[in-house]
Amino acid sequence: MSAKRFGGAHSPSGDPTEQSASNPSQWNKFSGRKAKSVDVRTILMFVLPTPLLFAAIGAMGGSNAVSLIGFLSAYVLMMLGAWLLREGQRAAAAYEERAIARAPAFPRKLCAAALAGVGVFLGQLIASAPDGVFSAAASLVQSGVFGVIAAVVHVLAFGIDPLKSKGLSASFHQAELDRVTEAVERAEEKLKNIEQHARKVRDSEVTERVTRLNATVRDMISLVERDPRDLSRARRYLGVYLKGAEEATRKYAENHARLNDPKIRSDYMALLTDLEASFSRGRETLLLDDRTDLEVEIEVLRDRLGQESA
Repeated sequence: MSAKRFGGAHSPSGDPTEQSASNPSQWNKFSGRKAKSVDVRTILMFVLPTPLLFAAIGAMGGSNAVSLIGFLSAYVLMMLGAWLLREGQRAAAAYEERAIARAPAFPRKLCAAALAGVGVFLGQLIASAPDGVFSAAASLVQSGVFGVIAAVVHVLAFGIDPLKSKGLSASFHQAELDRVTEAVERAEEKLKNIEQHARKVRDSEVTERVTRLNATVRDMISLVERDPRDLSRARRYLGVYLKGAEEATRKYAENHARLNDPKIRSDYMALLTDLEASFSRGRETLLLDDRTDLEVEIEVLRDRLGQESA
């Protein structure tokens, strides 16, 4: 099959910066892939257990070891629950952002609700300090009710973890979903590292160019997520060549801090231009389902990264 050739920014002779400059949303579309996964309510969950800490300090002043241990235990349980809630929200946000995703292996939000319930139960039980068997039984029931209410309200406020994988068409198998999700997770980790290395340079132009490159890569990732059959053809892009981009960015950040050589910056910016153009053309060939052109583009990108590492 002969591929249809595109003119403009995505053509072999085109300049990807031309389209990006004229249409910033084109490269910024996926730059915010990481969701605003933690809200103010989650931050408050780290603050709400504070009275338990003060109660433990008061018990220490009163030389009440049982109350001290109880209040401290309740405080630790609720703080651990707040931390699990935050991590659960981040995992759920990553799940929602992807077209194909596995459910989180560990139900962090549900465990956070359980810990909140146990923390409230324990804190209420110690605070009531009943005298007599009847009072102790009544306090136990009352504390249990408070604990259950706390857990239920937690679930209603923050929801539960995703319980099943999504995006798996009937024409695909679980093994394909696993391969895609693993490849996407590794690619996202490389993109995150590239962004972190670029920020160390403290150069707004470099940061902008890296953002554009990563947005282009995420366009390719989105294609793979929508159709796992594209993974076999995009694997070298998202694996070997993205790793090469990560290493080039790391080396540039290190050399820039040590040498501050304008030629190093010029070479790196040229590499970013070539990488962005290559990933853009690779994405177009995936859309066209043209294996021949993609293999040619892979060879071009391999040569470019080879020259950079030489």
